[in-house]
Amino acid sequence: MSTLDSRQNTAQLRRLQLLLLLMILWDVLSLMAELSFGGPLTKIDGDAIGGILGARASLSGAALVPIGLYFYALVRGPMRHRGVLWCAALEQGGAALLGVYHVAANDLDVGGAILPVAVALVLLVLVLLNMPGGAGRQALAAS
Repeated sequence: MSTLDSRQNTAQLRRLQLLLLLMILWDVLSLMAELSFGGPLTKIDGDAIGGILGARASLSGAALVPIGLYFYALVRGPMRHRGVLWCAALEQGGAALLGVYHVAANDLDVGGAILPVAVALVLLVLVLLNMPGGAGRQALAAS
């Protein structure tokens, strides 16, 4: 393996670690929205859910699962745990899709979906763009 290959792998590893850290922080914020039930992050008024992060509130603590997965991949190495990155893509894609669905179904105020859907789409694109390919597998085989 050349020096250029090792620099590229190190740069990709750092990008993936930063991305996992961002997703951990986003899910921690989601957990805070669930805990601030009735606060500015999550508001429920009759049948409508609103607040800045209304689309992120599951009210069940479900954000703890991806936080644990992302932390595990961050500590153990995201290049080795591509499955966690695929779970991240699935989580972000589902969050964006269901946020739009619930706005269309009038279950969610538009203001409660704008930020969560936008962040989910940005994170989805970043995960897909930084997904390790064949070079990641070759680096693992060499080490």
